[in-house]
Amino acid sequence: MTLGEFVDGAREALGRIYPQAEAKALVFRLTEHFFAIPSYKYIAEPETEVDASEASAALDELCQGRPIQYVLGYAEFCGHKFKVKEGCLIPRPETEELVYRIFDAVRDGEIGDDGFNILDLCTGSGCIAYSLAAEFPAATVYGCDISTEALAIACRQKVKLQGARPVLFQADVLAEPPAGLPQFDIIVSNPPYVCGSEKALMRRNVLSYEPSEALFVPDSDPLVFYRAISRWAARLLKPDGCVYMEVNERFADEVSALFPGSEIFTDIFGKPRFVVK
Repeated sequence: MTLGEFVDGAREALGRIYPQAEAKALVFRLTEHFFAIPSYKYIAEPETEVDASEASAALDELCQGRPIQYVLGYAEFCGHKFKVKEGCLIPRPETEELVYRIFDAVRDGEIGDDGFNILDLCTGSGCIAYSLAAEFPAATVYGCDISTEALAIACRQKVKLQGARPVLFQADVLAEPPAGLPQFDIIVSNPPYVCGSEKALMRRNVLSYEPSEALFVPDSDPLVFYRAISRWAARLLKPDGCVYMEVNERFADEVSALFPGSEIFTDIFGKPRFVVK
């Protein structure tokens, strides 16, 4: 099969379930991953012969709605590749924005010193915890999650670090913090925040494959995790420490009210997405 034949056929197949621009981007991710061929080669050298057996199998999975990050086995986040599969949430660009806010605050001297502590609540794949550990090798980073499956994935990440790996442990954020934890300069969290009633607005590939417990909260109590984060912060945050949270745009004001003195920040789409205390 030629590269042109694969790309044209894949774009047609994926165009039945995705917008054309997204289908095109997915196809080029396949060609780069399986053929080690940059996307422009399709235009310059469409007659290049390729072994499309593995790429075609991956295409079949994509056509069934499986997210490409699970198909390829990794997601890119803050310049690193993270192992992902069913059982842990796929990292989102909005969450990268949250982490970059912490990068900027520490670099500007607003937070931390040579030995500061960071806690990532609802760590999932560990993308936040590892990204912070990679950026700040002198920091001690902790991450917790209730899901044994997600923690198993987080423990197997192979992010290049100059300092120590994050300390990962199992804990229910809705319960009290376990004994023995230190005081933290930074607590960060991207907890479940999508209301059950919002499922109708979400894509099938998210609903069918990503863990619902990492996404959804009851419509009757959309702030349940943020009240829990407030309790953890009351116990574990240093007096001059900071809390960074990703939030549902519908409830940014309500979350901010739980953290007196906090600020709301918008994401790249102009939506109120982050609350920082």
